[in-house]
Parts: sequence; structure tokens; C-alpha cells
Amino acid sequence: MATKAAYHHGNLKAALITAALRELAHEGPEGISLRGVARRAGVSAPAVYRHFEDKEDLLGAVAAECADRLADAMVAAVAAAPADPLEKFRAVGVALVRFAVAHPEHFRALSMPGLADKTPPEQRAKQQAWERAQMQGLAAAQAAGMIAAFPLDALMLAANSTIMGLAHAIIEGRLGEVDDARATELAIAVTGVLGHGLMPRETPVTDPRKPDCEPTPPRPRPRKR
Repeated sequence: MATKAAYHHGNLKAALITAALRELAHEGPEGISLRGVARRAGVSAPAVYRHFEDKEDLLGAVAAECADRLADAMVAAVAAAPADPLEKFRAVGVALVRFAVAHPEHFRALSMPGLADKTPPEQRAKQQAWERAQMQGLAAAQAAGMIAAFPLDALMLAANSTIMGLAHAIIEGRLGEVDDARATELAIAVTGVLGHGLMPRETPVTDPRKPDCEPTPPRPRPRKR
């Protein structure tokens, strides 16, 4: 629960967003109410209305807060990654898993159906531009022969499903205690497997986490007589 001292320093709006994140975890987007958020924050209901017109306004602020934090983490990860487009793509996945571990309430909120749609239009436009840039980078990598010629939509779906699945498994406790270092290790391993694929090779890939581990082409299948 936020302290009244924080409110006196003008942080009530931020405290209400934090309270809303926790209320969302219990009630979901449909069950959340301004009264419940006020109760969780330890303030009166009228205090909430001084910052938010209604529930939709509050949920929009929560979505914006979550999207901003995730975007900052991804931009920083891509900026720090090598120039190789595949490494930058992997960095996005690793950043998402680390974000989930560092900010589980934000990650869970972004995963709730319908909440991301409440992000302000200008933020959604930035997200869409980011996604287009990701697709363009993958298309360039395909053109350079660095990625197999899978349909990009299918490739993105496979990557997103894998990384989101890992992030959910971690924050739901299925993989035991996971700190930032372990989350990074797991995300690197999973993105490595995704990058190398499941086809058999002449030389086994002993450590898919190493970006310089080049896959060997699969054995040709014998022709049927």
C-alpha cells in the first residue's frame, strides 16, 4: 500500500496506477473498479476521480505505463545488441523475458485480453512502427540468406509464442526461483534453439546459446525406389 507521504509529494496518480495493477491481478479488466483501486491505495474514491475521469481512463493510464516500460527495455536491448539483425531480434526476446521477471504485474497486465487496446493512440502508433521495423529487419536478413524463407508472419508468431510462453512459465513459478541472471540464461537458450531449429544435423549443436554456432544442413533423405 502506498504511503500518505507519497501523496503529499504529488505522487497520488502514480500510486493509483500501481494500485490498479494489483487490483487487475485479482479482478481482471472487467471486474476492476475505481472504488476497489481507491481502497487498495488507501484513499477515498473522490481522490481517484481527481486524476481519472472513469475506469476506462484509469485502464488507459495503466496500459500506457506498461507499454512505456516494456518499450524502454526493448529499445535499450536492441541498442546494446550487435549489428547482426538476428542478434537484435534475439535481444528483443531476451528483453521481454527479463522485463517479465523484473515487472511481473506489468507483464501480466499487458497479457490480459483487451488491455493493450486501451493504450493511447500515439503509443499504439509507435508500437506499430516498432513492429514494422522488426519485420523489415527480418525481411532484410532473409534477403541476405541469414534466415530460412519462412513466411514472416509465421516466423513472428513462432518467436512470440515461444518467448511469451517462457515468460509466463517463469512468473507462474513453473521453473522454480528465477532471478534476472537466470531469466537471461533461459531466454538466450530458448532463442538459440528457435534460431537453429529442430532438424537433425551431421554435427550436433552442443550449445544453442552461442550465436556463432552455425547449423549444419540436414542430411538429405534417401529417395524411395
